[in-house]
Amino acid sequence: MFEFFRSVVPIAVPIFVVSTMLNVGLTQKLSDILGHLKEWPWVVRMLIANFVLVPLVMILILSFTSFDPALEAGLLIFSLCAGAPFLIKLTQTSGHDIALGAATMFLLMVVTVAYAPIALPLLLSGVTVDAWAIVRSLLLQMILPIAVGMLAVQFLTSFARMVQPWVGKLGNYALYIVIGTTLIGYLPNMIDIFGTGAILVGLAFVAAAFGIGYFTGRGADHLQDVGGLGTAQRNTAAGLIIATQNFDDPNVLVMLTLANTLGIVVLLLIARALSRDNKVDITPV
Repeated sequence: MFEFFRSVVPIAVPIFVVSTMLNVGLTQKLSDILGHLKEWPWVVRMLIANFVLVPLVMILILSFTSFDPALEAGLLIFSLCAGAPFLIKLTQTSGHDIALGAATMFLLMVVTVAYAPIALPLLLSGVTVDAWAIVRSLLLQMILPIAVGMLAVQFLTSFARMVQPWVGKLGNYALYIVIGTTLIGYLPNMIDIFGTGAILVGLAFVAAAFGIGYFTGRGADHLQDVGGLGTAQRNTAAGLIIATQNFDDPNVLVMLTLANTLGIVVLLLIARALSRDNKVDITPV
């Protein structure tokens, strides 16, 4: 039984990634995304937070632990990949402008495509990572679907409106399948991981990342909230591509999935708490 569910994972992962990215392209205008990215002081702070400070937090945490190399790899991948599509849902739940969430996601995702293949081999000594394979996969499965979706909205408006709800549903269902099949298929591995303390490290990292991202907003409510959520919600899609294509040990994938799943639960609770006093805010940086 476990083997069947494991065999579904490599099929469901690209479906989830491509459909989710395509849905972003079908629902977000490039002009709206670029408009939010004009707030360059915040953009610079977000880049530093996500690609310098947050990975350093994970490196610092792991320096005081002695986990199995596969678990360390999963946690490092989790910390290196930013720009999660789920940020759009978190932004909506928190009561802020969805376009701001999309702009933040797009910025961090594009940088992740170039950053992760360079940083990962440097941090995982003794592990050979096919950097070009990662870049190619991220470009084809993440950047290209967004571009296709935006082009469809521009030139095939009626068709784009017709297919978008179905693409969105496909992405959601594929995510549930990825999480479910991973948790069931690798249940024995998961039980072993729970006893190591690695899950607590993942949750502590999510909390620390939220705090770092929150302070990038410097008093602007909308930037604080989306900055915190966007920094804490790591890029599952990019992480899954890297884990499934570059590591044979299943614990890398299991660790990544567990950290992400529990992180989503925590961040949804935080987003709902933030929504109690939030309205769409356009306060400048």
